[in-house]
Amino acid sequence: MLRRKAKKITEVTDELIELFENMAETMDRSNGVGLAAPQVGESIRAVCVRELADDEESEGTLHCLINPRIIERDGEQEGMEGCLSLPTLYGTVIRNATVVAEAENLSGETVQIEGEGLLARALQHEIDHLKGVLFVDRVDRDTLKWMVPDEDDEDGYRMDPTTFEDSIERFDRLRKARERG
Repeated sequence: MLRRKAKKITEVTDELIELFENMAETMDRSNGVGLAAPQVGESIRAVCVRELADDEESEGTLHCLINPRIIERDGEQEGMEGCLSLPTLYGTVIRNATVVAEAENLSGETVQIEGEGLLARALQHEIDHLKGVLFVDRVDRDTLKWMVPDEDDEDGYRMDPTTFEDSIERFDRLRKARERG
């Protein structure tokens, strides 16, 4: 599912609205800033992205985007990235520093979201999912690391370097174990 190109959405239905509600809940529960429909088993062009608030008292703005696409790109940023579909794996990815995404909202209106920094990164990451592209396809492979619980570390975890091949092998084993059920 994650490697397929997602299908265009042609109408806003009650089922689509419910899917967005479930996606937002899943994303927030997992402390994510974005989630694409293919990550929850639906091969359609739908993403949720949370624009974090400047203050810590507000949860920020949730953008539910239908058929999103990047229409403007500028600059470059390098940063650590992970993915809710590839839990505990992180690596450095170069993305555009600012982007403008165009999409439809749940009212069927065309909207534009301008993002910089983390929001720009999240928009690009989630829209990549709609094309069947994962962050590991864009990562600097020498920077891949597993986040491993470690009660001796002051953060409660440590970052263990890994190889691209090892990470893919681990996720293939996990996928096969889930399929066996």
